[in-house]
Amino acid sequence: MVLCAGVALLVVLGGCTKVETGASGGLHPWTIPGTMRWADGEEPDNLNPMLSTELLVNDLSAFTMGYFFHFGPHGEPVPDLCVEVPTQANGDISADGRTMRFKLRHGVVWSDGAPFTSRDVAFSVRAIQNPRNNVLTRVGWDLIERVETPDPYTVVFHLRKPYAPFVDKFFTPVGNPAILPEHLLAKYADLNHVAYNQLPVGLGPFVYTAWRRGNEVEMAANPRYWGGAPGLKHVIFKIIPDANTVLTQVRTHELDVDVRVPSNEVPQVRSLPDVRTVSIVSNSFRHLDFNLARPALRDLRVRQAVAHAVDREAIWAKVYHRVGVVGDSPFPSSSWAYAQHLRGYGYDLGAAARLLDAAGWRMGSDGLRRKDGKTLRLELAGNTGNPLLDSTVLIIESSFKRLGIALDYKRYPTPLLFGSYAAGGIVATGKYDLTIYAWQLQPDPDLSNLLACKSVPPYGQNYVRYCNPAFDRLQEDADTHYDRARRRSDLVEEQHILAHDVPWIVISNIEEVFAANPDLKGLAPDLDETFWNAAHLST
Repeated sequence: MVLCAGVALLVVLGGCTKVETGASGGLHPWTIPGTMRWADGEEPDNLNPMLSTELLVNDLSAFTMGYFFHFGPHGEPVPDLCVEVPTQANGDISADGRTMRFKLRHGVVWSDGAPFTSRDVAFSVRAIQNPRNNVLTRVGWDLIERVETPDPYTVVFHLRKPYAPFVDKFFTPVGNPAILPEHLLAKYADLNHVAYNQLPVGLGPFVYTAWRRGNEVEMAANPRYWGGAPGLKHVIFKIIPDANTVLTQVRTHELDVDVRVPSNEVPQVRSLPDVRTVSIVSNSFRHLDFNLARPALRDLRVRQAVAHAVDREAIWAKVYHRVGVVGDSPFPSSSWAYAQHLRGYGYDLGAAARLLDAAGWRMGSDGLRRKDGKTLRLELAGNTGNPLLDSTVLIIESSFKRLGIALDYKRYPTPLLFGSYAAGGIVATGKYDLTIYAWQLQPDPDLSNLLACKSVPPYGQNYVRYCNPAFDRLQEDADTHYDRARRRSDLVEEQHILAHDVPWIVISNIEEVFAANPDLKGLAPDLDETFWNAAHLST
């Protein structure tokens, strides 16, 4: 199962907040004791992670919502609302792999004071499975046959078949859905438009206090948090109008964290005095997607030609300033499932031209290729306010022009581009030929939601409309066996199939860079979560 990182892209919306600065206990004069200010370029689509398509909402939810597990610096599950990770060795997973028991923490209450019990977990599963709710995906969740709640602190999942990626999937930040309060939401037929989505009640160390659209989201320490008082008293998320403004506020110390610094700004940020940078090659990858529902792109030779025409090294060097890793696998090299020696498509316009010739797309006297009277014209969909993408498209457009492919670059507001299928999102509904954005993978690299035949929208996030039964068989085997060696063999072969079929082009594995106030303690982003230890941050 993968999580839609949907938007590891730069977007423009914004505002700012006035606060009083001060110093205490040896802090710098710009530091506000007990407060963390951070920023991103996006406006949340809503604050309920069960319904959101945005990575940003997962970052926010790390402060406010409750999960079975978080993930530590090396991708290991860290118990949160569960007291231990179910395994077959500890008896919480049955011998046949179809029954899982989750033991819940005692003494946990919702931020409104209501007790948290196993009934909330069972309700949340029903909400995900409810076809009326516009959830991101039901992959994995559709395997839950029934949920038992023998007591307030025990939840038992009965599955139709074994499901190895469950630790990543079931109620974790990288799995997306958080646990929801039955006492507040059970009365609704669906959750798509309820007021709860604007300021959710949660189980995390902080509570939402305000969402000023286009400006900021405010959070305060949750006095009822089961883990005790968090290290911070206030968290302010700013929606900044553009990347230059964010950089200015990092320089003037109006921000304590700049999350995912744009690659073109990394050299400047790393040279700033009194600013600490943290970086990690994450589980996210940047990619160019093909819409395989388009007639021209159904031809493998055309996709291979486009792959040869995308100068990934130039994009990495000129656009991303050599931040990140150019590779052919969606998995980072640190992943246990990473496949070496994959077939690659180096920049080679000669090879691209030969493939297009073989596919019947002949160059005309006007410099454009045609077949059966139709011009090879592709539309690339992107989001507005994304200068990195604009620069990437310029590099691709130059190569396409030499190759005889007409490229139309159409930009949409981010919420429209990455909206859900039900909301008419451009990518989800397939209103594009090519598109470029990023996915964030889970620690357990399950690609079924992105590429399985059954996951074509509206049933999942297979936005490329790819379907290969051989891929599906391998993913199915990897998902239904708990043996790591067997699963690795499946996933390595799966990557070789993708390298041949080219449903997408992996541009680079993303190195995420964070700029931080040196007075902020505890910031330790991992492969999957920026604020996995939100309760332990402090200034």
